[in-house]
Amino acid sequence: MKLLYSFCAVLFLLITLNRAHTPGTVTVDTFTFEKIINNFDVVLAKFDDKYPYGDNQDQFKKFAESVANTKTLILAEIPITDYGDKENEQLAKEYSVTKADFPAYKLFLKGKSKPIDYTGDKTEDDLKHFLSKNTDLWFGLPGTLEILDRISREFFDASSSNDETSQKSLLEKAREHVKGLVNKKEQKSGESYLKIMESVVKQGVDFLKREGRRVQNLLKGKINNEKREELQHRANILLSFKSLKETVTETLDEIKDKVVEAAKQVKETVTGNTDL
Repeated sequence: MKLLYSFCAVLFLLITLNRAHTPGTVTVDTFTFEKIINNFDVVLAKFDDKYPYGDNQDQFKKFAESVANTKTLILAEIPITDYGDKENEQLAKEYSVTKADFPAYKLFLKGKSKPIDYTGDKTEDDLKHFLSKNTDLWFGLPGTLEILDRISREFFDASSSNDETSQKSLLEKAREHVKGLVNKKEQKSGESYLKIMESVVKQGVDFLKREGRRVQNLLKGKINNEKREELQHRANILLSFKSLKETVTETLDEIKDKVVEAAKQVKETVTGNTDL
C-alpha cells in the first residue's frame, strides 16, 4: 500500500510539474523579465497560476503550438504564487494583475513604454486576432493568405492617404496573385480580398468599418455552420486591412474614452452631478 501511495505521489508531482511549462513558451521571473521584453520585438506575456489548468489553459496550449514558428514573437509565461516565496508577486503588482484576472495577457512591443492589455475572450483564435490587430506578425488566421495580407496592409495605407496610383497598382498586384491560385478554398479567399479592395476604391476606407460591423452582427445571429465559417473568414480577411498607425489611433481613442468616463465617475461621487 505504501508503494502505491508513493507511486501516486510521484505521478501527481510529474503531472503538476508538466503543467508548469507550456511547450512553445519561455517561463520568466523578476530577474529575466526585463531582458526578454527589451530584446525581442514582440512579447506576449501571460500572468497566471503556477500550475494552470482548465479550458483557458487548453486554449493557450493550442495557441502556443500554432504560433511556435512565428518569427520575432515570444510567448512569456509568468507564474504567480501567493504562498511561500510569493513568486513574481512584484511583477503582478507592477502591472496591476490580480488573481481574479488569471490568465491575464499583456502585449509588449519593443520601443513602447507600456504594454497593451488584452481584454477579449481567452481563446486561440481571439488571441491571434489580438496579435494581428496590434502587430505586423502573420499567423494565418482561417481564410487568410499571407501574400494578400501583406498587399492589403499596403493597400490600406495607400487608400488612407488617397494615393490612387499606389492603390490601383496594389489592386492589380492582388488580382494577378489571385489568378495564380489553384486551390479552390484559396481562390474563394482571394476573391474576398479583391471584392473588399474594389469596395474601398469605390466607397473609401470607411467601408471597412461598416463592413466589419455588418459581418460581426451577422455572426451574432442564427446561421448555419457553413455560413458562419464563411463570415468568420471574411472577418479575418478584414483584419488585414489595417495598419499599426490606425491601431495606435484606436488605442489612444479608447484611452481617451476611459479617462472621460473615469472623470465623470469622480465628479458624480464628489458632487452628485452627472454633467461634466
